[in-house]
Amino acid sequence: MMTFEEEKMQMACDDLRTTEKLCENDSAGVLETIRNKIKKSMDSQMSGVAVVDRLQRQIIVADCQVYLAVLSFVKQELSAYIKGGWILRKAWKMYNKCHSDISQLQETCQRGPSGNHESLSTDNANHNVENGVTAEALDRLKGSVSFGYGLFHLCISMVPPHLLKIINLLGFPGDRLQGLSSLMYASESKDMKAPLAT
Repeated sequence: MMTFEEEKMQMACDDLRTTEKLCENDSAGVLETIRNKIKKSMDSQMSGVAVVDRLQRQIIVADCQVYLAVLSFVKQELSAYIKGGWILRKAWKMYNKCHSDISQLQETCQRGPSGNHESLSTDNANHNVENGVTAEALDRLKGSVSFGYGLFHLCISMVPPHLLKIINLLGFPGDRLQGLSSLMYASESKDMKAPLAT
């Protein structure tokens, strides 16, 4: 994007789409989604590695969508702005869902050891496995998703007030404190986006 050369920007778009397709390979289509809703009990038995992998893939797809939206906005055409806005909305929904899923998993993981095994040492409690998902993996994932989640909240909160109402109607919230706290969490995490969050 820094070059503003059309060929390089197109190459970047193609690479981002390829990355998105690689991460969505295991993603569910419409029929798969319906089948998964019917078999909800199977989700609870899904191994921790699969859960972490699925969440990581969703975060990568959301990141790719943000980058694609930015590349669309650079074109400075009305159709590109509309397309970029649509892509950003999809990215926001993915960030929001991943953030809430990871937060729920963290709560479940924290409740498990404190309620049942208070005598466990802090080292064992820190590496406790809840349905195969370690607290360390959840912290890393939360740091990863908190960057995009916090960035959305912070950027939208900085929009002028007369535009903020329209943006809120489109489904984008803008809570500055939530954005700053998410970015703070991301900056203190072990995720590779921690320096960017700082």
